[in-house]
Amino acid sequence: MKKSVLLSISLILVTLIFVILTNGCTSLFTPLIKIEIMQMLNKLGEANVEGNVDQIVIHYTDPYSQVNHLVSEDVYVISLEELRMGLEEDLTYYNCLIDDFSNEEITILDTSNAIVECDEHAKFQDLLDETIYESIDRVKITLIKVDGNWKISIYELLASEEVI
Repeated sequence: MKKSVLLSISLILVTLIFVILTNGCTSLFTPLIKIEIMQMLNKLGEANVEGNVDQIVIHYTDPYSQVNHLVSEDVYVISLEELRMGLEEDLTYYNCLIDDFSNEEITILDTSNAIVECDEHAKFQDLLDETIYESIDRVKITLIKVDGNWKISIYELLASEEVI
């Protein structure tokens, strides 16, 4: 190889090493991690619309924590079995028509920890009287990567706006 090609390769490697040392390896993978996270949230939304309890619960750690900041700062620790039972009960009364996530602000803490603050648009139909409820909730979701999959470890409701 010519010296100029070797010099160019050496310069690229030095730059890459400098970027890794100053920013950490995570910054190189941030765009991919954000795509993985949004794909996980989209799959969760699809599972909610399908009413597929098994596909919903796989997106949570066991246990996970839940905080409704509109009511209190109390943290509720919920097992997957409790989540499953609550979902099954809800599905007897409500049909989820829409559940999607948007306006996301994703903070990557490292390759296996992230925080997402986003809007969750949910639309439900009461199966008894067919009333439709729709809201856009601002949520903060703490995620951890378990066995290669992103899972919700903390779900926080920050704000809620009813859609009329």
